[in-house]
Amino acid sequence: MAYGYGIAVTPLQLASAYTAIANDGKRLHPSLLKLNGEPESDQVMAPKVAHELLEMMEQIVKPNAGGHLAMVPGYQIAGKTGTVRKVTSTGYQKTAYRGLFAGIAPATNPRIVTVVMIDNPKKGDYYGGLVAAPVFSRVVGSALRLLDVPPDQPEEETAP
Repeated sequence: MAYGYGIAVTPLQLASAYTAIANDGKRLHPSLLKLNGEPESDQVMAPKVAHELLEMMEQIVKPNAGGHLAMVPGYQIAGKTGTVRKVTSTGYQKTAYRGLFAGIAPATNPRIVTVVMIDNPKKGDYYGGLVAAPVFSRVVGSALRLLDVPPDQPEEETAP
């Protein structure tokens, strides 16, 4: 049960799971501290499976795909959109949502895993690809520049 209703994870748990896709199947242990050296990790899937997942997720962040608003000029992005109805003690709400986008950048040499969750968007749209993906694009684009990560593709191929 990787996606869908019936499973609940925090954004940190989701980001931690995505580190396995970005790191040849090794899930990195989250830390709030700057680490000197390699972080602890667990091999949770075969490297081949991680590479296949990463390639699939790259297709989601292409022009005319559901996650195209997560594109960052100059970088290949891999990601997944998500939209869920919020749940209460009486069941799923009909008009309250969470829009999500979880992504990896750059896809060719992952440096950043980011999860954006918009809780109960108010301006009409609520789909993750419409409300969370643009936030991902702005935040990750700025982070890649701050970290001085070189672009991995020509800008004309990544313009939204």
